[in-house]
Amino acid sequence: MALRDEARDPWTYLIGGLAGGVAWAVGVPVAAAIGVGAVVLGIKAAAGAAIGGSSREGGRTLLPVTGKTPEDRWLKRGQRAVDSFAKLASSVPPGMIATKAKTIEEQASQTLDGLRRLAGQASTTRNVSQHLDPAALAQESARLQDQLATETNADIHTELQSSLDSVKEQIRIAERLSESLAQLLARMESGALGLERLVAQLAELLALSESATSPVEGAKQLEALADDLEGIRAGLAETEQLSRRALAGFEGDGVASDGND
Repeated sequence: MALRDEARDPWTYLIGGLAGGVAWAVGVPVAAAIGVGAVVLGIKAAAGAAIGGSSREGGRTLLPVTGKTPEDRWLKRGQRAVDSFAKLASSVPPGMIATKAKTIEEQASQTLDGLRRLAGQASTTRNVSQHLDPAALAQESARLQDQLATETNADIHTELQSSLDSVKEQIRIAERLSESLAQLLARMESGALGLERLVAQLAELLALSESATSPVEGAKQLEALADDLEGIRAGLAETEQLSRRALAGFEGDGVASDGND
């Protein structure tokens, strides 16, 4: 992956910014905390550039998926469903229905690509969230508010307010990350279960096409299945874009676009 591409990746800025914020929260001086964030950002960008084409899929970065997580389980179920699509499609004798079944197999593969990207986003969001402790931040916020209520020195009051604003922003980031993760997992669940449903429907249609259903009628029914599959794929893509935009918003307008909006 090119360094320029890494610079446009929202995860580069998100991880670097959070690393700096965590360093500041545990008592590292502001200047040093900024340095921590910059170092992490640089490492992430350089590592992504070194990985190169092996981490790319259709022009997008393939983020790693953490094993034994909900996103990993839904991705594996989606993979099994797509494998079933492929086996069913290959079992149909040549003809109109076989052609349609092959098209559905290709669409299923594209849908799995969408699931895989969401799983990577979910794992990255989960891993980054672990660096933020909402309970500890809430206690810090309460402490600072109590100090502000009794502080009479204007200069100290200003510094305390700045600290409180920083803590509140970290709380908002933690909340957005939690909400984003929940949305990603919900979409992955509906996508994987939708694929499993369509596998069962495809098996039924192919069985009927070999008996009572005419090839033309079977092809029409497969077209309807293809439309349902496209709906699942589009839903996954929409969730991916919404997640990226929400996380890119941490860095301001336009800074962290992935270049595919």
